[in-house]
Amino acid sequence: MAYDVSAFTDYVGRENDFLTSTLFSGGDTGKFARFMTGVKGKTSIPKIDGDATIQKGTCKTASGDTDITEYFIEVEQWEYFEGFCEDDLQNKFPNTVLAPGSSNSDAPPQWQEKVVDVKVASIQKTLELTYWQGDTAGTYTLFDGFLKLIDADGNAVDGNTTSATAITAANVVGLVDAMINASDVDVKEADDFAVLVGNDTFSLYIQALKTANNYHFSPENDGQTYMIGGSNIVLRKVRGLNGTDRMFAGRGSAFVVGMDVEAEEEIFNIWFSEDDDLLYFRTKAKSGVVPVNIDEIVEFTLTS
Repeated sequence: MAYDVSAFTDYVGRENDFLTSTLFSGGDTGKFARFMTGVKGKTSIPKIDGDATIQKGTCKTASGDTDITEYFIEVEQWEYFEGFCEDDLQNKFPNTVLAPGSSNSDAPPQWQEKVVDVKVASIQKTLELTYWQGDTAGTYTLFDGFLKLIDADGNAVDGNTTSATAITAANVVGLVDAMINASDVDVKEADDFAVLVGNDTFSLYIQALKTANNYHFSPENDGQTYMIGGSNIVLRKVRGLNGTDRMFAGRGSAFVVGMDVEAEEEIFNIWFSEDDDLLYFRTKAKSGVVPVNIDEIVEFTLTS
């Protein structure tokens, strides 16, 4: 054999829960979005609206209405499948020189672990980008992402109140403040409210603070989030928004990611086939996204 199959299988079995979590919620979106598991197809997400009517006096007549509407999330099946040729490892390791036809079972177990890590990271990156930039007619074609779905709905709040045509270090702080100001006060008071920006816009924001000589960074700042001065509002870096010149402000729970697997389920299958002398790696699942309460989301799009 080319690989130490037992070490490879044990690694995946031991770390499966972690790897599953990494795939679906290990990216930036997983730090704030609402994740739904067990979504096998089209699933309803109810929305309940209606203010409580307070009446003066006693023995009052029942009053008020509660409106129940719903959003639907649909998931699409995807799969990654690859076979590793045993002979490719021959003569590749400095302490293991193997002649053709020899067993490769002495290949370092760290090699198999690295293969898993690299593949999982790649799948996770693709899913993270698809959550936002997914377009069945575009680059990430698995399913439509948040950008396309929010734009198609048309009910998000316009956050480009100054008709900006570019995001720069000179205007980014003002643009973010304008989005916060455009947000509904009840939404802003939610614990999961945040301003979501791409990596590039996040860097511009920090650059703007440095240029203004505002070096009062929170010691808890981890390079992924920044607590906006004078508020309890978080500016959050989102890889899926990088390069889009788009920004959003709203509750994290308004961005829903659905998947069919449960956290404890095994979605990784790794086996060695004696028939074709290959070690196979396969993972398959279903994923999809839907924005909810879109009328409470503030979206920023450059003016053309």
